[in-house]
Formats: sequence, C-alpha cells, structure tokens
Amino acid sequence: MRIAVICGGPSAERGISLNSARSVMDHLTSLGWEIVPFYCDMQKNFYRLSPSQLYSNTPSDFDFKLKHTAKPLSEAEFIKECRTTDLVFPAIHGAFGEDGELQELLEKHKIPFVGSPGKTCRLMFDKGEANAHMARHGFATLPNCRIGDEETPDAVAKKLAAFFAEQRIEKAVVKPSAGGSSLGVATVHTPTEAAEKAHEIFAQKHGREALVEPFCDGQEFTVLVLENPQGKPVALIPTEISLSGGDFFSFRHKYLPTCHVEYHCPPRFPDEIIGDIQKAAEVLFAFFKMRDFARLDGWLMKDGRVLFSDFNPISGMEQNSFLFIQGSRLNLSHSEMLRAIVTRAAERNKINHQEKPVTKKADAQKVRVLFGGSTAERQVSLMSGTNVWLKLLHVPEYRPEPYILTPDDHVWHLPYSYTLNHTVEEILSHCAEAETTVARLKILTPPLRQRLGLPPLPANADLMPRRMSLEQFCEEAKNENAFVFNALHGGEGEDGRLQAVFDRFGLAYNGSGPEASRLCMDKDETGNAIRALNDAALTSAPKISFKPEAVPDAETLWQDAVGKLQSADILIKPQADGCSAGVVRLQSAKELAIYLKALADRQPVLAAGTLAHQAQAIELPLHVDQLILEPFIVTDDIHVENLELIYAKKTGWIELTVGLLEQNGHYHALSPSITVAQGAVLSLEEKFQGGTGVNLTPPPESIVKPDQITLIKNKIERAAKALGIEGYARIDIFFNLHSNQTMIIEANSLPGLTASTVIFHQALSEIPPLPPRAFLAKLVELGLGRLHNRHAQEPR
Repeated sequence: MRIAVICGGPSAERGISLNSARSVMDHLTSLGWEIVPFYCDMQKNFYRLSPSQLYSNTPSDFDFKLKHTAKPLSEAEFIKECRTTDLVFPAIHGAFGEDGELQELLEKHKIPFVGSPGKTCRLMFDKGEANAHMARHGFATLPNCRIGDEETPDAVAKKLAAFFAEQRIEKAVVKPSAGGSSLGVATVHTPTEAAEKAHEIFAQKHGREALVEPFCDGQEFTVLVLENPQGKPVALIPTEISLSGGDFFSFRHKYLPTCHVEYHCPPRFPDEIIGDIQKAAEVLFAFFKMRDFARLDGWLMKDGRVLFSDFNPISGMEQNSFLFIQGSRLNLSHSEMLRAIVTRAAERNKINHQEKPVTKKADAQKVRVLFGGSTAERQVSLMSGTNVWLKLLHVPEYRPEPYILTPDDHVWHLPYSYTLNHTVEEILSHCAEAETTVARLKILTPPLRQRLGLPPLPANADLMPRRMSLEQFCEEAKNENAFVFNALHGGEGEDGRLQAVFDRFGLAYNGSGPEASRLCMDKDETGNAIRALNDAALTSAPKISFKPEAVPDAETLWQDAVGKLQSADILIKPQADGCSAGVVRLQSAKELAIYLKALADRQPVLAAGTLAHQAQAIELPLHVDQLILEPFIVTDDIHVENLELIYAKKTGWIELTVGLLEQNGHYHALSPSITVAQGAVLSLEEKFQGGTGVNLTPPPESIVKPDQITLIKNKIERAAKALGIEGYARIDIFFNLHSNQTMIIEANSLPGLTASTVIFHQALSEIPPLPPRAFLAKLVELGLGRLHNRHAQEPR
C-alpha cells in the first residue's frame, strides 16, 4: 500500500505537523507500506518531498528553501500525484488540515483519505459552532460568548459585561474559536481584559472569532476514540492533565517536557467516571459523524458532570503524544496504533492493505538505551533516548530496550508504555506506582481490546518496570553481550564517570571514552587544549572560571570580567553543562547578581524577561560547582524574513555547529549548519523542538564560500583530534568570514539526538545521505568497533 502523508499547512502548528508526519513515516514503513510525503506551505502550495527532506528540516527551513529550490505543484498536479497512491493520510494540524478544507478538496476529486469527512471537520474545528450544535441537541456545554473581529469596541464591551454579569464570572478563558495547540489562549479576570485578549487573537491572526468561557473549576482530560473493524466508536482510557504551573494547558506544556504538568493514564478518577467519559465520547463521535480516529478534550467538573470543550479531527502524532500513550496502555505499539487507524480507513474504502513487515534478525544485537539522570538536561536526555529507542526498534539488526537512570544512580528497565511519559520525574513516579496502575489496567484494558477486535493480552506481557543498581545494569549488559547506548546529557553521563564504569565492565557504548568525555565536558579545559595547538586560525574564546560561592560581590567580579574579556556584554554559563542550561547574556553587575542569587536559591528556571536579553524561560542547572564568563561575541545578523534570507554584516563573526564522525583515528566533519536563534542565546525550543528555529544546512554560498566550508571542516577535525574524541560529537564554533579564524565554543561528546536536532540534518546532507535510522545504527557500529579494536590490541 502506498500512503500519501500531507504535512505542514498555514497554521502555527505546522512544526507539530512535521513531527506527526515523521512518526507516520517511522512506524508505518516497518509494516512494508510505502510513505509518500507532501508538504503544504503557508500559502497552501503543495510540494512533493523525498523521505530525506521530511526528516531534515523545520517548517521555516522548508518554506525558505522550497521557495528558492523547488516549484510548487498545481492543484491538478497535486491531485494527480495523490492518485498514484492508495490512501491519503492528512497530518496537518490546525487550519486547512482540521477545518475541512483539505478533506473537501480530496472529496471533490474522490480521493480516499484517513479521518473524518470535510463537513464533520469543519463543524468540529470551530469551537463556537460545535458548542452551539451540541447545545441545540441537548448536550451539556460550557456557556460562552462569541466575539467577531468585525464587532465594534463598544458592542464587544457591552456583550462581555453582560456575559460576565450573567455567569457571575471571576475568571475566564479567551481562545480562538477555530484553532488548536492552545495557541492564542489566555486567562482573564475582567470584561476589559477579555476584550484585549480577543483583539490580540485577531491581531496575531489566530482567527476571526474569539470565544470567551468561564474558567473551568474541574479536572481536565483528553480521550482518543478509534473506530473498530465494525465501524463502532471505542473510547480508549482517558488521560488526566494536571497542571502545577499556569492556568491552562499551553503550547509549551504540550510540546516541551516540563515539570509543571503531569499526565495520568489511567486518570485518578473512579472507574465508573472513566466509563462515563468513554460512553459520552463515543456518543459524540457518532453524533458528529467522525471517522477512523479523533481526540476529544473535556472536563470532569466538581459536581461530577462531564463536559467536552474541544474536538481534534487529527490528533497529534509526536513520539509521546496522547494517541500513542493511550494506545500503549492497551499494549499497542506506535506501529500497531497507526496500523489500526489506517486499516480502518483502507477497509472503509475497500483498499488492499496487505503488509510485508520488517522482521528482526534472530541474532539481532541487544541495545540498552540509557537516559534520564538528574542534570538540567535530563528532559532532553529523555527526548534523545526515546527517539533512539523508537528509531532502532525498526532496524532489523538491533533489539533496543529502554532504561532510565535515577538521581540516586539506580536504573529502571521500562515497559513500552512507561517510556512515553513526558518527563523523567513522571516516569519515576509511575514506576513507583506501577503495581497499582497495572492492577487497574488489568480491569480497564481487556474489554477495550475485545471491542477493538484484538486478542487478549498474553499472560507474560511485560507490564511492570524493574529496578536495579547501576552495577547490576552493567553486569546484565555484559552477560547478554548488550551494547549500551548512552543518551544521557551532562553530569556523570557525559563527564567520563559513567564511561569509566562501562569500561570497567568491558561494555561497548557510543561516544568518547572517559578522558575525552571529561575534557569535552569542561569548557575551560577544552579551551586550554585548543589553545595548546598554537594555531592562530583555531582558537577558543577567553574565559574566567570561578566558583559561585567564592564571589565576594557581583560588582567586583563584573568590573574584572569586563576589563579582562574586553567586552561590554558577558556570557555566563556552567563550566560543565550544555543544552543551553544556564547560558545567559548579561549586561550589568546587577544582572550578574540576579543570576547568582537564582543559582544560590536553587531556582529551577529563570523566568522569561528576568534579564534584558532573555525573551524565554531558561532552565537552570541543579548543581553548579564552577561557572565561566566569556565575552559575548556580536555576530552578523542572519535571519529569514518573508521567506527571504536577510544578511546584515556587523563584525564578520557567524555562529555554526558542526557534527563529526570518528573511526580508527580518522575524523570526518559533517556539513556545518548556521542555526539562526531568535534571541541572544539559542533556546531549548530552537535546539530540540520540531518546528522552531532555522537551520541553514549547508550554509548558503552567499555567506560562507565553499573553500571556507572546507577550512572549517579541517579545523573541526583538528580540534576533535586534539580533544581525543571517539565515535562522534558536535562542536559549536564562531567563524570569522574576514580572517577565516575558527573559535571553538564547546565540544559536545554526546550531542542531542532528539527527533529534530541539527546533527540529523547534517547527516542527511552527506553524499549519499545518512537518514536518522542509518545514522544511529552507524553510532552503534562505531562503538562496537572500538571495543573490538581494544580487545584486538590486548596482549594474549
């Protein structure tokens, strides 16, 4: 079966759409089905993509690069392309993909697709219309006030004042009537505030109508509904959403790991309440004439009522999305969940959906993927580890299993479903509660599997996590000849301590050995090693290293740093940490004092706007022994505006990041990337969340000439050799376009391996391209080869 997957779209959710499309690609190709990706840009132009293109970029990259390198398909060409496939899977979230427009285009040309029909999508997507439709047919709904962008300020003020008074509102929510991912949602306390937020929705083009509702004093939940083979709706086990920071489930809560939100599946509701939610969701699925699958969001009110507020025709399909979490509670993998949805659509359209699944080799190499830890980078580690595990699941030569490292150096072996939780803390909490959870699932799961036409769970199903010491983890790995894929970031996972333990047990693992890991982790020592080369064209930024508790006063330290570093602004960062944790641009001694106090007070996050050049929240490291100060390097202004590359020269310095591979002492630098940050320092979102930031890979020749690219690669390879890097790494640099000088910022011996990280883009720029699965398999191969070489060199 050939399946066209359409992603992108005009809404701000297009980045999430890309990740959804990647999930479909990852997990359906393993069934032997061919995925044909298409991208839709902001103007609703369609482009045919290669699989490599789907993995290699963010929407900003697509929009910019496709405009300059590709020709969009006409509607007739797009439809002709779709007709070469058996089925279309719309994976566009928000406008165009969920509002019925794309579905109606496909219906017009009689092209079968996955999901609800156009008319249903149009009704579901508009919250105001959906609520009104339910109310007309006797369903309980939240009261609301609809504000149109054409209404005069006076009319809006009167309408809102009457609504607040009639409903006795002390707190309300304002949101776009048509939209998703909590974009444009705000809480307010007065009619005036509600009018202002409605105006912001219109100004930010989140829609032409705003919806004002009383703030729900209840418990939020979301539930997936699938159609079974008989076409009957079956609601899965709902997920309870519990917030400890913020008033509503925001875009950041949904798509970046944060300890301010917890998910509970099954929810902490009585079983009879879960049954009520499922029955009501199934009734609404049928009432709206939904098809194949949908996600319904709602509230359990304090008086026991169940209210539904939002309907999602195309649920997000990121790696740890609700779709896969709820499926995993039924012991369904990502592939099995997507197969159920696609199979239902294929059968409804009488399409042959024969499978040719990829099978594991009998002697597949066991791989223990280890992630988590206790550093500020632990959530990125979880994202990296989950991505590695899921990618290697579909490589026939490898048999990966997920493990999480606890703050007290114990390890949990995780069942499939536990790995999909959003934070390290959530996973560990669920491990501690596993016996209770498994007992509940043994009651809730069997009837759902039966209704979905699935066989009963086998008696030996792996449902319980297993706790062990780090020593036991290593001993077991040695006994089963397993490879350890170290997906930890920062701390003991990256500073050589864990590598020394692996060496002691004679284990094969990815990345550098203990000494190179320790050297790369310490930014000050990295700089010393580079300066020791005495290469005027390869330098490291000057640094001041200090212990935070030894600072007499911020003013003295500031004046000393400004003088020694010859810089008006100063960059402060932990000497041994990464992933932008605690990296901040400072403008004054006052800001330095604020930063040091936040560390002393053990604040987990520096709130957005605390410092002048800090537009977003900054994760702070939990423990800091040493900090370093560096000059803030003013770089040329490079950004994309209206799909055009804007380059304004300032100092000649540009910031790049370069991945590299090492085998038997030979180094190969990948294509450099210019990563365009929106703020003073590249944020966590821009590094690791799909859909944000722009990675120019390779850099445009209009900025960096081919001979300069060659020079950069040579310097990266020389730096890597000086640092003793093994296997792979990523090195961040400044490069001066006038002097051809390379300045090393830091070397990452275990760079992030999240689904959208830049090293995958660089690997795909190789000739021939190295797709993510093949790249990860290469890292395992390099680690196994290093251990083999070490054994070969040992005296017999």
